[in-house]
Parts: sequence; C-alpha cells; structure tokens
Amino acid sequence: MSFFLALFQSGLRTQAGRLRTWALLFLLPLMIFGTRTLLPAQEVSTPVQVGVVLPETGGEEFWSRLNSRSGLVVTFYETGLDQARRQVATGQWDCALVLPQDFSLRLSRQDTYQLFTLLTGPGSTVYPMVRETVSACVAECISPGIAERYLLDSGIASGSGSMQPWLNEVLPEQDRVLISMETADGSPLDPLVLADSGVSSLLSGLTAILLLIWTLLTAMDLGRWLDSPFAQRLVPLRGTLSLLLPRLGASLVPILCSGALALLAAGMAPACMLALIPYLLFWGAAVLALARLRPLWSALPAVLPSVPVLALLLSPVLLDLSLLFPALGPLIRWTPITLYLRACGGSWGDGLVLAAGGAAILAVLLAAEQKKA
Repeated sequence: MSFFLALFQSGLRTQAGRLRTWALLFLLPLMIFGTRTLLPAQEVSTPVQVGVVLPETGGEEFWSRLNSRSGLVVTFYETGLDQARRQVATGQWDCALVLPQDFSLRLSRQDTYQLFTLLTGPGSTVYPMVRETVSACVAECISPGIAERYLLDSGIASGSGSMQPWLNEVLPEQDRVLISMETADGSPLDPLVLADSGVSSLLSGLTAILLLIWTLLTAMDLGRWLDSPFAQRLVPLRGTLSLLLPRLGASLVPILCSGALALLAAGMAPACMLALIPYLLFWGAAVLALARLRPLWSALPAVLPSVPVLALLLSPVLLDLSLLFPALGPLIRWTPITLYLRACGGSWGDGLVLAAGGAAILAVLLAAEQKKA
C-alpha cells in the first residue's frame, strides 16, 4: 500500500507540475460555460412563434381552441397576412397559418380539403407539429357535426333537437380515451421537459466527449512512462498493473475535477456529476489496456481527430441516428457516452453497466498478467 501511495503521490506531483494539466483543468469548464452563454437565448428559452391569419368573421371558435394550446413550446399570434409573410420571411416566426374567408361556412359543411394555407420559410422546422395541432382544433370544431350525422344516418337518433345535449356533453374522466405519448427509447414524452433537456443533453455530451479525448491523451502518457527505463526496471518486480494503476488514478483526478467544474458551469444536476465516476472508471480501464500495448497507444495521435466525429455519430448528443437507421440502434444504445447521458437522466442502471464494463476490463487485464507471471 505504501508503494501504491508513493506512486500515486508522485503522479499527482507530476500532474500538478504540468502547465497542460492546469490549462485543461480550467479550459474545459470555460468552453462549456462559453457554449452555454453563446447559445442564442431565443432558441434556448423562447417558444416557437407561429402567426395565424384569421378571416374577418367566423374563426372565433377555432382561434379560441388554438390559442388555448399556446405555451412554452409553441405560441400562436393573431396577425395580418402582410405581417405574417414578413415575419416568416425574416425568420422571426417559424411559420404562419392563413384561414380562408369562408372558413366558418366550410366548417359547417365539414369541407376540410385544403382548408388552410401554411406559410413556411427556409428556417422553418416545427410546421409538422403545427399542422397536427391545427388538425386537432379543426377536429374539435367539426366533431359534433360528424357525430350528429352518424347518429342520424345509422338510425340511432330520429331528430337533431334531441341530440344537442349529448353532442356537447363532456365525458367524465373514466369514459375518455386516454393517449400516452413516449419517445423512441420508451421514456415518457413531455414536450416542456424535452424542450428544456435538449441543451442539457448537448452540454453533457460535449463534456463527455472532451473528457474522452483527455483520457486517450492519458493513455499515451502512461504508455510512454511505461517504456521509460525507471518503469522497465520495476515491471519484473511489481507487475505492469501495479505500476499503471496509481499513475492512472493520479491522472484521473484532474480529469474528474475538470468535468465536474464543466457540468457545474453548465448548470447541470448533481446526477450528471455523479455519473462521471462510472464513466471515467470505464475509460480508465480502457486506458490501462491501451497503455500496455505500444502499437495501440502510439497510433492514438492518428485516431484522435476522428474520435469527436465518431462520438457524435454514435451517441444521441446532437442526433439519434438510430431513428433514421434502426440497425444502428443496439450500437448507439450501448456506447459509453449514451450510457453516461442516460445515467445523467436518472437511469443509474446504465451507470452500473459502465462500472461493470470497467471492472470486466480490469479483471481481464489482471487475469492476463497473472497468467503471464
């Protein structure tokens, strides 16, 4: 134990004496804080704005239903046609909805074919969701008429006067058809929570990727140190793992501190900081495997430029490619960065998977070293 502590303290002194360590220690939090600060405030916190051009008469009921759906995700504004075109063209509004002048007449006839004109611009993104919302409001407006026609055609009712109380009656909770929405990974879909979690997932994912690059740089440092004459003289006496473990622990201390500071600067929850522990345990074990093999750690300088790209593609930091290519689903689901992001979201089972993966790598390395001895 004294030998382990001696190497650990020596490794800490080496890390503290390097300018690179201090630069990376504070550079990562500054980068994450700067990213959070420079993100356009309107895109982070302001709801998507949609204009609605109503007819001179007849659109009051529809507007009341649509306006009741305005919230923190999408906000609808009553406007004129010229202003709607100008706001969409300049990107101030995502899209705009134009109702025809005979809107109420067409609703009474239940004629919904090409009922609306949707104005979109080059930057419009959420108009499919707007169309679904508008369709729901139209369905609410014409549903009494559809029900009345069905009851008359089927012979259930004989006259429209006796049906009016039924058509406008609000069903009690136990008689309603309840719809629950969820995301592709099975999580409950709450639009407000998802809108707020996008930036958090981005910052957490960027932090994880930058820490991964730092740990790979540590693998090169450990590999070079293991090739030094001092380490080569101790390997036959103590073993490779006994030499690398304390040095690795000393190297992971500033990495963990930098990651925690970055997440703190980004305003992340404590769960994200705790999830760094199993995440770094996994990559620390992988670093031990890389540092033992010179062909692997010496090839890292050529591999490092592609690491951020692969990490972004194989994790749901910016885009979950498994939604477009389902065959990638199992691979993306079990990548370390995906497991870390899920652990940040409260899925501690994924954090345990990371820790178990690191323990498995250590067990394999230990078995290989004992067999070699």
